Amino acid sequence: MSSPRLPNPLRMAIASCLFPRWREANVNFLIGPAPLDPNGLNRMLADSEAGALVTFEGWVRARNEGKPVRSLEYEAYLELAAKEGNKILEEAREKFNLRAIDCRHRTGHLALGDLAVWVGATAVHRDDAFKAARFVIDEIKHRLPIWKKEHYVGAEPQWVYCRDHHTHVHFHAEDYYAKQAKVVSQEKFSRASVLVVGAGGLGCPALPSLATAGVGRIGIVDSDRIEISNVHRQPLFSPAVVGESKAVVAQNKMLELNPFIKVAAINERLHAGNALELIADYELVLDCTDNMETKFLLQDACLKAGKPLVSASIYQHEGQLRTLIPGSPEGCLRCHQTETPDDSLLGNCNDFGVLGAWTAVLGTMQAAQALELLQTGTNSSVGHTMLVNLRDLSTLKVKNTAREGCAHCAGNFELHESEIEVSAASLKEENTLFVDMREEADEHLRQFIGQPAKIVVGCHRGIRSKRLVRAIRAEGHENFYSLRGGATALSAP
Repeated sequence: MSSPRLPNPLRMAIASCLFPRWREANVNFLIGPAPLDPNGLNRMLADSEAGALVTFEGWVRARNEGKPVRSLEYEAYLELAAKEGNKILEEAREKFNLRAIDCRHRTGHLALGDLAVWVGATAVHRDDAFKAARFVIDEIKHRLPIWKKEHYVGAEPQWVYCRDHHTHVHFHAEDYYAKQAKVVSQEKFSRASVLVVGAGGLGCPALPSLATAGVGRIGIVDSDRIEISNVHRQPLFSPAVVGESKAVVAQNKMLELNPFIKVAAINERLHAGNALELIADYELVLDCTDNMETKFLLQDACLKAGKPLVSASIYQHEGQLRTLIPGSPEGCLRCHQTETPDDSLLGNCNDFGVLGAWTAVLGTMQAAQALELLQTGTNSSVGHTMLVNLRDLSTLKVKNTAREGCAHCAGNFELHESEIEVSAASLKEENTLFVDMREEADEHLRQFIGQPAKIVVGCHRGIRSKRLVRAIRAEGHENFYSLRGGATALSAP
């Protein structure tokens, strides 16, 4: 029995936001002649953990390119279509952080008004669900071995749109890597896994170098959302994606650049509670962060887990590169700085500015050091700190020295968070008062001295608030804390 005919049977996109029952996340693609029931399919995706369900319905329409259509038929290479369809849905699930994704495509003869294809995507946020549904239907059209024959009124039938099947399904990894395969072992890159912590000024140029080199699996850790002030030095982003997750947008860009690798978006802030778990599944870590607390924590975690770390830092036109190999005789950052430096006493890109070309050069150099390490097991910054003048491109290599008895080099330590910082979750605790200092002068905070509540101080990024809290705690007021991550922590999912 065919689906009900529409008064004007044109192809339609129908989006609906539902808040139904809980359901395990799943990926499901089916192709065959059976009629489709959109209401029943919608109910199948019921999930109380999702904030939105977006569906697409493609109907048999009455005209195509001015010709009146009587009916159409689909033929497919079923085995390959099913395999490629599920692959597309898996890609969508990873790209858009979906709870579930489902697609049904009919084959055989269809009348006007029949439902030909249905896509349903559930996600926590509606934007992810909308983008996923659009991504899936576009990829289905271009990549699946499905052929459509249109039967016209008063004209011979015609096969249409076969020319649209042109994406990377028909390319081969060997062709993609043909030029660099002459100078490197592609197999080593394909087997490699790299975790990039920070998708900012350094991470944005480093990531494409890793992806196009063919590093088989890449993880991107960043909890921030894109701001317009990021775009000039973070070329993976544009004004069109302001407000979106850095990790997710960067993941999508890498998969566009290279469809033959796997990329994971980890939309979390790295902290003492998750650092070891995040790095455990990767053989090499890149530190592309811009604050000392995370840099020292990441180094400590890599020492603890025995993972090599390529770290970069930039201050205006001055850059530093170093590679840490756990167990090497050259020591670690804590050999000379046992306590984590106070970020509020140091500068970063947000405070003192930087040219996008400078971060691009240093981030690419950092990726080159990582790739050399993956190929040979060493690089020119192992055991040294490379000082890079990004104005005149001069470099100076300073040999690192170890401190005898360093507990961190020996692995005799535990990871811990700053004692004066708290997470956004603590704001829900009883007798807790949040003081937003983003638009206030320093003196504004003093009016809260003497209050019995737990005072949590917030600023834009958590740096100024730490400085203020340290100063006020030095006077004996130990009920003051800094909000870790600043305002970005408040908007994190």
